[in-house]
Amino acid sequence: MKIPSIVFVLPVKGGGGGANSVVQECLGLSQLGVEVAIACNSGNYNTFVTNYPELQGRVRIEPFAHGKLEPVLTRYDVVIATINTSVREIRDALVKNKNPPRLAYYVQDYEPLFYPPDSPEWHVARESYTLIPGMTLFAKTHWLQQMVYENHGIRVAKVEPSIDHDIFFPNLSRPTDQLSIVAMVRPKTPRRAPARTLRIMDTLADRHGEDIAVQIFGATDEELISAGFDLNPDIINRGMLRRTEVPNLLRNADLFLDLSDYQAFGRTGLEAMASGCVPVLPIMGGADEFLVDGYNGYAVDTRSDASIMGAIDKFVSLNAQSRIAMRLHALETANRYTIKRAALSELKLFVTNN
Repeated sequence: MKIPSIVFVLPVKGGGGGANSVVQECLGLSQLGVEVAIACNSGNYNTFVTNYPELQGRVRIEPFAHGKLEPVLTRYDVVIATINTSVREIRDALVKNKNPPRLAYYVQDYEPLFYPPDSPEWHVARESYTLIPGMTLFAKTHWLQQMVYENHGIRVAKVEPSIDHDIFFPNLSRPTDQLSIVAMVRPKTPRRAPARTLRIMDTLADRHGEDIAVQIFGATDEELISAGFDLNPDIINRGMLRRTEVPNLLRNADLFLDLSDYQAFGRTGLEAMASGCVPVLPIMGGADEFLVDGYNGYAVDTRSDASIMGAIDKFVSLNAQSRIAMRLHALETANRYTIKRAALSELKLFVTNN
């Protein structure tokens, strides 16, 4: 049996969790000896290459101009869409092809939730799951499987998530005389709840002062000001961080807050676990696949400040031994998720379901 060649259609600049997943799993497939490539649109190509220098010489990056995707796709056995708009691009590129490659969609979020209901973007996202008959859909979490099935009647295969343990690893001997709490703030992404996150961080800074280091990342000061946020001077803003810079911040923190409305998976929370940092994640979504409340992290109803602060207060009130125990539980959980395991689960999907 021939191992199929694979191309992921990823028309983005990179840097986000979904793109990071695709990149590291392509690297994992490449290590298995699979011919794998990423097709990136010309407008994003230069930034994408800059964001992922580790791909050079290991995973081919195929640039394509608008309307010129077909020659790239027909060189591979399996073509995988990665965001809702890429499903339509693939459909349009292959509509006249009488012998198209096998088509799949890596569902990394339930993307109709990204847009106002009944908007043009919402309709594109909603139709992406059924746009290509016979397309294989796969996802990381049972929550995503359920969302697609309940809303579209389409069965979605389950694959394994991946964590890059080469960069996300702990420093268990670091000083712990001052607690550090870190949060991700993305003002341009409403579902990531930037106002809620900054409100909670303000409360922590005001309540604990110098006893706790309060830090954020994900946006520059200028972006926060432009979005109408006044940053508390007691909150340290680390700004926009590269994928390779986030681990050091998490490695030197005790608690990581992701106060999004929901998380389809909760990648940064699991990466925090792999870095020895205890996460606080939304109860809505797919984080319950790895998060056990009070054991290796905290699941909170992010609609309630009281629920969020209750979890933070529980952690802050723990003695040093109990905090270390939670960190070790988090590490034990994260170690179950590897790039090789994720790559194998994806390859198995295309080899065994021909």
